[in-house]
Amino acid sequence: MSLSFYQAVQPKVGTTGVSESTSGSIPSASGSGGSAASPPSMVTMLLPFLILVPFLFLSFRRQKKEAAARSSLKKGDRVVTQAGLIGELVDLDERIGKVKIAPGTTVQVLATSLSPFVEASASQKNGEKDLADLKVVAADKK
Repeated sequence: MSLSFYQAVQPKVGTTGVSESTSGSIPSASGSGGSAASPPSMVTMLLPFLILVPFLFLSFRRQKKEAAARSSLKKGDRVVTQAGLIGELVDLDERIGKVKIAPGTTVQVLATSLSPFVEASASQKNGEKDLADLKVVAADKK
């Protein structure tokens, strides 16, 4: 029994390159007349799925972290949307958040597009501290 996905079709007698003696016989999968296509191995078939598994894992992990950050938001927090709007959180429910972006201007955004706003000055101070540490280390080596 052959596991090949292709049907063995015999060439017509009289076709160029076909002899009378081989036209009547049926080629077998293990025959020496030609190599039959072997079925793809299980590893080859599962390889695309095995490649996707780490990406899916990392994606679910990131979504979980973002949901935890969203759940920690409360009224009055500074938030940023995925579109880049920065404002103060006025109201937040499961689907929609209201953000005050200017005095008298409140916009409604999807709650999934909100994240806490981290001030750049704190990260710049850390960067300046790291730079100062590098300067000290370089001075000590001299």
